[in-house]
Amino acid sequence: MRSIAPSHGLFLQPKMAHVACLVYLTPRCTPRSKMQCTCLSVCSLNRTIHPNPSIRNYRNYRNYRNYRNLGAISWTSLAQMARFCTVATPFSTSSSVPLTFRCPSALVVAEVTSDVPQRSEEWFALRKDKLTTSTFSTALGFWKGNRRAELWHEKVFATDIESIGVAARSAMNWGVVNEAVAIEQYKNITGRDVGSLGFVVHFDVQLGWLGASPDGVLGSVPGGGILEVKCPYNKGKPERALPWSAVPFYYMPQVQGQMEIMDRDWVDLYCWTPNGSSLFRIARQRSYWKLMHGILQEFWWDCVVPAREAVQNGRPEDAQAYEPAGRHPQTGAVVAASMKLAADAKLICRDIGGHLEFYR
Repeated sequence: MRSIAPSHGLFLQPKMAHVACLVYLTPRCTPRSKMQCTCLSVCSLNRTIHPNPSIRNYRNYRNYRNYRNLGAISWTSLAQMARFCTVATPFSTSSSVPLTFRCPSALVVAEVTSDVPQRSEEWFALRKDKLTTSTFSTALGFWKGNRRAELWHEKVFATDIESIGVAARSAMNWGVVNEAVAIEQYKNITGRDVGSLGFVVHFDVQLGWLGASPDGVLGSVPGGGILEVKCPYNKGKPERALPWSAVPFYYMPQVQGQMEIMDRDWVDLYCWTPNGSSLFRIARQRSYWKLMHGILQEFWWDCVVPAREAVQNGRPEDAQAYEPAGRHPQTGAVVAASMKLAADAKLICRDIGGHLEFYR
């Protein structure tokens, strides 16, 4: 079995695995070419994708800015790209072997069994080289204190799993333990099937430094959505928590980021507690993404990436020069926009003590 070292600069280590792949081909790509594609994005639950530093490509951090002059890929072009999903596929090929692609009009998302569970050490390792949606509010400067600098330090010097505090780990464990129960409750209330994907990289290769771990995938595109589940820890007293009556504004960067990364138009944000639940529908807002994208890009490319390069070159003391400020000049504008989006979120239903009420 040979590995792939295609000319677009990604190095795949193939193995028999349950995988979920999203492949986007521009019209310049053909299955029999040497995969010299202008756009290729792959999401694999079980296969690691490594940038090949010897080849210039969009995913190579050092060359990213050199390619920005090539022009953006239009939404129309993206809509015309072939998409497919495979499950439990033995992937063995090389640049000289013809590939066969199934090209349905809509993306098929299959429920798969992953050997890289969310919040496992491998999952944390995959996230380390991406700016993920769960950290967007921190990267944007939403929180007081040193949270933004701490996130920068995690991305430059350490793995996520090493830097999680006791309180945060307890809250995370509460969510992990109850997430499956919450998803089942969501399915019972809505009658929807919920698919799963362990980790998703932005469909646009120019934004391949962005990633998300959705709690669930709802339907296929176009028209499909995303499920995001929250199990509030309630300051260490989760047994007393009540479901939200309104969406906390600080979740807006996460859910809007998920829609941008997965190219979907709505999120069901489901709040589960032992005492009831509430469900909100949040629509995609492209102007909001434009507002926060510039801040995220500065955080990653002007702060994280050059600091990493300094560390890799044996000059960790130089990395400190790239530490970001606690807030960005545009943080206030994003917070204000987040509050408006949260206020506009539609409450679908609320369950208190077993009494379920739907709202128009």
